[in-house]
Amino acid sequence: MGGSDMDHPDKALKDLCTISSWEMHQLKVKIQELEDVALTVMERGTRPTSAELRALQDFDLVIQTLAGLSGFYERVQDQVEKSGPADLPAAAKGVTLERLRERLLSPGGLQNA
Repeated sequence: MGGSDMDHPDKALKDLCTISSWEMHQLKVKIQELEDVALTVMERGTRPTSAELRALQDFDLVIQTLAGLSGFYERVQDQVEKSGPADLPAAAKGVTLERLRERLLSPGGLQNA
């Protein structure tokens, strides 16, 4: 793996922090949007509109993304405890969300978000 981030752990860690920070920011924004929709529906006291129902389905995406990130970091932790350096591509293979996996594997993946 000549020239990869694994040869430069500081760069790999920096890239991982950049990607993770971006993911967390996106989740924060999405949760704020979902909160607004939920509060609007509750205050109005009527059934959600079809647009509101579609928006609320994003809760599932947030849950899946959090599960993907959590599993990724658990695999990285296991790698470090067992063998020393983390193998980020191997840890990312367990992430079921394809776009999230791509972003975790490459900081360039942020451009495809």
